[in-house]
Amino acid sequence: MVSKALLRLVSAVNRRRMKLLLGIALLAYVASVWGNFVNMRSIQENGELKIESKIEEIVEPLREKIRDLEKSFTQKYPPVKFLSEKDRKRILVSLHI
Repeated sequence: MVSKALLRLVSAVNRRRMKLLLGIALLAYVASVWGNFVNMRSIQENGELKIESKIEEIVEPLREKIRDLEKSFTQKYPPVKFLSEKDRKRILVSLHI
């Protein structure tokens, strides 16, 4: 009789310990996964920053060249003499296949 009561007590304590250990293991797993997630996210953000800075390094000289070209051209079209309606010529370009 005593052994049965003692056995129940030990098994109840063991069940509680197992639940506690299982809870701690689950908590440790969640913390590990969260840590990996945060670490991967910071690695990704650092990679994106490196890529953006690399792109900026490549694009900036091109922007400067575009600015220089825009400054070198003051007139977009050559000057044209104004012609009246009767003096204007019309040209039709067609493609025959």
